[in-house]
Amino acid sequence: MSHEPFEFRPSGSIEFEKVEPEAVARAMKEPPADLPDADHFSINFGRARNSKPTQAERMLAGATIDWLVAFPNDLRPKALCERFPHVANRLASDWQHRERSMQQLQVLAADTRWGSTGFPAQVLGELQRLQQHLDATVGAS
Repeated sequence: MSHEPFEFRPSGSIEFEKVEPEAVARAMKEPPADLPDADHFSINFGRARNSKPTQAERMLAGATIDWLVAFPNDLRPKALCERFPHVANRLASDWQHRERSMQQLQVLAADTRWGSTGFPAQVLGELQRLQQHLDATVGAS
């Protein structure tokens, strides 16, 4: 047995953007740019490609961080959280509603907004793994 100190090696990191609390509070009073009135969980596919998310949309909510770390390390959607925190926030906020979450994951995985090819491969892979996990969880219940 070695008596050397244990070296902490994180499995991965997510970089956070420094934001001003006042700016976030102001942004929280306005509806998110991609949030349609009828369905709080979907993404507005009519959103202009060049519209930028607000500061509040560019950061993970505390509940989303809890949702993220609750997954096994190899299943954590780190790239999704880092590159599309507003999508991760929406998934996490309604994760306990399995049917809605499965439907949303299917829509996100097939995303072709603005004529693009959808999410980057790493994010798409994470979305597909979340689908498989959710499907296995539903089947086991």
